[in-house]
Amino acid sequence: MNRYYTAFFALLLTAGLVLPGPALADDEPADDSTDTVTLEDRNDTGLDLSDALNSSDAASAQQDEPTLDVSINGSLRFNVLFRDYGKPSEGPTINNELQDGGFTFDTFRIGASGSYGSLIFDAEWAFYPESFGGNYIHHGWVGYEFSDARQIQVGVSQVPFGIQPYASSSWFFNNTYYVGLEDDYDAGIKALYQANGWDIQGAYYMNSEQTTFFAGNDAARYSYDVVPTGGGGSVLAETRNIAEANQFNAKVAYSFDHGALGFTKLGVSAQRGQLLNRTTGETDWHAAYAAHLQGRYGGFEAKLQFAQQELNPPGVQDDSYVVMGAYASPNRVASRHDVYSSSLAYHIPVDAGPISEIKPYYDFSQVTKVDQENWNDNVSHDIGFLTTAGPLFIYTDLNISKGHPFNQPFDTTFPSVMAENEDNEWRTAFNVNIGIYF
Repeated sequence: MNRYYTAFFALLLTAGLVLPGPALADDEPADDSTDTVTLEDRNDTGLDLSDALNSSDAASAQQDEPTLDVSINGSLRFNVLFRDYGKPSEGPTINNELQDGGFTFDTFRIGASGSYGSLIFDAEWAFYPESFGGNYIHHGWVGYEFSDARQIQVGVSQVPFGIQPYASSSWFFNNTYYVGLEDDYDAGIKALYQANGWDIQGAYYMNSEQTTFFAGNDAARYSYDVVPTGGGGSVLAETRNIAEANQFNAKVAYSFDHGALGFTKLGVSAQRGQLLNRTTGETDWHAAYAAHLQGRYGGFEAKLQFAQQELNPPGVQDDSYVVMGAYASPNRVASRHDVYSSSLAYHIPVDAGPISEIKPYYDFSQVTKVDQENWNDNVSHDIGFLTTAGPLFIYTDLNISKGHPFNQPFDTTFPSVMAENEDNEWRTAFNVNIGIYF
């Protein structure tokens, strides 16, 4: 089977390299999703170490000799969180003193990006509280720029699927994230062509990002994947030993330029790969498809997406669900589901001291379980706003949801949260995320 993977990817790269490749036009509509730093962005104004790394004798080098350019970047974030669960948490990793609210550390991240001629790289490591899995890689890849329009990346990169970098605007994310279809990262190789309004990406991922040699991989990771074990203080004791493998992704999108008004970006995405039972060696397939629209019209911003996913775990008695997880918190996810996702926002310029912009938004998402009439949907409403003040970004969110992994007691109801969603109760969480990005 490996020779087919190799042949497929060779064709993919060949296609990417022979497509017409003028540099990105100055008047090409920008992807608005990169205009504001959201939950996992890094600031592009990182500390430039170029002068320190390129010693004084570089001036005597030939003019066309490449130099090493490196920028250090990162973030430090805190949460002020209040939740109304209606009952105390039973989970071993939750500090019950924070049940009704508290000021908590969110994450510290440190990363670096840079280039050496056409060689490029980007990496970031995340440090979370121990109850969220401790520290692990967010992303890390090396690549090559064939031109301003063509690029290849090898390592842990963002999976080309759906609206990127995020299908949502809030700190809580939409439910697309919690089924592994938003801001997902895996380990493999990716090719990109981005020019003349086109955004074409293809990738092959050998496995998910958090595999370690001679050991199992668990839910202590940033993005949601099918995980073999729970790990940490999980309330889900089940171990199925099933992992993702040999996944292919393709995304095609086109931006229609509306001049000074903005742009409309339409696209489709697909992924298909294997699920490997590491106990029996059996494999079966998983696949997902999505149609998406992203637009910016003056200050107004819209993101709309519909996705379908099917996962077939091999060698198990009950294939109606898989175990997925992140942040050391695994839970069951319905094997077949539809995901509806939307985000509406408005950018308001502000001139009040350091504050430059306030962006109110409304995120909605719903996961509907296919072929499981007795299983309850996951529904999330998030009303909030982002305040931008130089390197400071403050998310203020009111999340009203049922079956949301970040708004659910860490007790006996948690394992079923994205599958049966047994208690099916509406819950409210209010969170302020304060982040400094450098």
